[in-house]
Amino acid sequence: MRIEGVPMPVQMVLSALSKSDAALRLAIPKMEMPEAPRQGAQAAPTLQAATTVHVLLAAATALETPKDKRRREARPAARGLEILEQLHAAQVKGLPDAAALDALSQWAALFEMPDDPELAEIARDIELRVRVELAKHDRTV
Repeated sequence: MRIEGVPMPVQMVLSALSKSDAALRLAIPKMEMPEAPRQGAQAAPTLQAATTVHVLLAAATALETPKDKRRREARPAARGLEILEQLHAAQVKGLPDAAALDALSQWAALFEMPDDPELAEIARDIELRVRVELAKHDRTV
C-alpha cells in the first residue's frame, strides 16, 4: 500500500511498519503537497510540517519497545530524585534552596504515576519523600 502525497521521510517510516500497523496507516490523513509559489506571488503558509511531525510522533509511539516505554515512564521519577539531591546538597551547605523547593512543588503538582507496577512502587516512595520535604519547609502542592 502506498500513500500518495506524503513526504519521502514519512513514506519511509510508513513502509517500515508491519502489516499489523494497518490501523495507524488508516488513521493518517491524506496530505497535499504544497505547490511551488509562482513568480511574484507569496507562498501561502501550510500546515504540512505540523502534520508531518504528528505522523512521525504517531509512528514512533507505535514502534516504541517495552524497554523504551519503561525508560520514558521512569524519567519523571528520576527528575524528582535529581531535585531532591539538589535540595540536600544545598541543605548540607546550610543554605535554603528556594529554587529547588519551587521545582519540587512544581514536580509534585505535575507528577503522574507510571503504569508499570514496579516503577509505580518506586515512584510512590519518591513522591512521598518529595511531599515530606515540602511539608518540612511549609510548602503545599
